[in-house]
Amino acid sequence: MDVTGFPHQVGGHFGLLTCPGHVCKPLNQREFAFYLQMDKRLLPYAPQCCGRIKVNLCSFSDGALLMCTDSVVKCHRTESEGTSSSCSAENSLDGDITSTGDGSSLMASLPFQSLPMTFRVKKCGRVEVAEKKATNLWAGQCQSKVVQKLLKGYDKWFMVLEDVVSFYRRPCVIDLKMGTRQYGDDASAQKRFSQTQKCRQSTSALMGIRLVGLQIYDPVTQQYTYINKFEGRRMDRLKFYDELLIFFRQAGRSRITQLIGRLENLKGVLLAAEGFRFFSSSLLIAYDGDEPAMDERTRTHNDHYSHPDISLAMIDFAHSTFQGFMEDKLYTGVDEGYLLGMDSLITILKAILDETLVRSDKMISSLLTSPIDDGGTAMDEVLSNPEAPIVIKMPNNGSVVPGNQPIVLRSPIKRKRSLYEENREEKSREEFHKDAEEGSKIAVLITSPEEVNSVQTLADKEIGSGVEIKRSASENAL
Repeated sequence: MDVTGFPHQVGGHFGLLTCPGHVCKPLNQREFAFYLQMDKRLLPYAPQCCGRIKVNLCSFSDGALLMCTDSVVKCHRTESEGTSSSCSAENSLDGDITSTGDGSSLMASLPFQSLPMTFRVKKCGRVEVAEKKATNLWAGQCQSKVVQKLLKGYDKWFMVLEDVVSFYRRPCVIDLKMGTRQYGDDASAQKRFSQTQKCRQSTSALMGIRLVGLQIYDPVTQQYTYINKFEGRRMDRLKFYDELLIFFRQAGRSRITQLIGRLENLKGVLLAAEGFRFFSSSLLIAYDGDEPAMDERTRTHNDHYSHPDISLAMIDFAHSTFQGFMEDKLYTGVDEGYLLGMDSLITILKAILDETLVRSDKMISSLLTSPIDDGGTAMDEVLSNPEAPIVIKMPNNGSVVPGNQPIVLRSPIKRKRSLYEENREEKSREEFHKDAEEGSKIAVLITSPEEVNSVQTLADKEIGSGVEIKRSASENAL
């Protein structure tokens, strides 16, 4: 059975391959074990795991590379067949996929999508995407690295997962990293620090969610637009909201309503998932960009569409855990960081449905008040947009509660730096004075009323008396 590059990969750093109806992901034993032991409550919200498979690679004199397997994966419904057959326990949950046919490809039975991505090796030995017109550059880069390893003779085993976009002609796909922590318990100190910084410098820490990548199809130009993880990390709340607005407006109101319902159901499951943690996990959402939105067409009882109008799947469980899993550290309670991301996403989707809601800094702030882990994160978020009002809502326990009094230090200065940040390079007093003279802006987060006097003293000492600590019960009073 032929294996090619997965043309609709929008996130991750492990390249994904594809065979009919399935995605092949480089095998991670921990993630594979998590799928095999997945709580039945989560099964409706995750791709079906269909076992593992070995991918072989052949190279030709012209540099062309061909990937194939010794077995056929045939587990899920195709439109032409109209029937479905499930993987048996012995070849999906307990071991390798075994041969079930003559090795012929099922690609012809699937609806038209983008052409599969193939690869070739240059004379220098470097693997690259063979198609010159391939537009998904991120997918090509990730997958070329995987094929490069296959060419060298290692990492041949792949986990086989249900392809949740296989029934869409022009899949619009978004990958959202969930939670406020993006490293596992086995991560090194360096990894923990780097991942914590990524959260602080993105929307993850404040909102529990950030954009990893997306592709959206424009039926007018018949072209895809892509956003990669680096662009996603640089987004502040407003930019994040804008990108979701574009992506989901095209989906249509009916699909958004369906998605909100599924998200709220999933939230209910997660609220009951005692001891589970989904560190660095993502939500994958997809719909067909080539199919009219539900509110623009009418279905009949003869409608052949059997797939969901919009798909939702939890993915990437390499750092997930639950009580009793692989002798992992035991956690109590629910995954608050993941639930924060769920709340942020549901809130944004409901706002998108409300067409009378005007986009503004104040609107986004009121929609997305959320827990903050420390002053550094709060300042990164507020100061990432020079036009945003400096409003921080922080009670003594470190959580944001609507209606809690904001405690804000304001000045006529304009600079993206907080005096109240940990693990940051400190500037000298002379540099503070210079910034003040140039008319920059400095904001200081105060986490409790008792800090007002000490912070005022610090501000007066460092930048003079041109700053003011102001407390207010509402943003309008600031």
